[in-house]
Amino acid sequence: MLAARTAAHLGRRAAPAAARRRPLSGGAPTKHGVSQELRPVHQDMPPPGGYPDVLFKKGRTSRGPEGWVIWAGAISIVAVGFYRVGQTNLERNAAKREKREARLSMLPYLQAEEDARYAAAAALDEKEEAAAMKAVKGWTVGESVYSTGAWQAPTRTDHPRVV
Repeated sequence: MLAARTAAHLGRRAAPAAARRRPLSGGAPTKHGVSQELRPVHQDMPPPGGYPDVLFKKGRTSRGPEGWVIWAGAISIVAVGFYRVGQTNLERNAAKREKREARLSMLPYLQAEEDARYAAAAALDEKEEAAAMKAVKGWTVGESVYSTGAWQAPTRTDHPRVV
């Protein structure tokens, strides 16, 4: 109605309703001078006999084990691992205990050997001391120059140890 009033106001005749409608294709003519509206419509159609049926049923392919199976497997593997670590620790501790007991059982024999070696070295030292101090009056061979009164284990390291 507004278009008719505007056209009447300008002194022109209003266009029919079909001509006023905006074209669906955009309306502007192409460079060949033919509007998109005038071209024949080409619509894609299905092939003769139609398309094949679409299979939309859910495939029953296996996607792997269920979650609880994975958890049960992981927990059992960890449990077996902890069991094996515990068994290995028990075996290692038993081997250490056996080694320690063997060393402790040999200790008296090793101490006796060391005492015999010390007694021989002390006798040799006293012999050398008697020879070196024979000219000193009042010198007693083997007597300690320290007045502690208590026996202390020797800490000599100037003799080679035969192993």
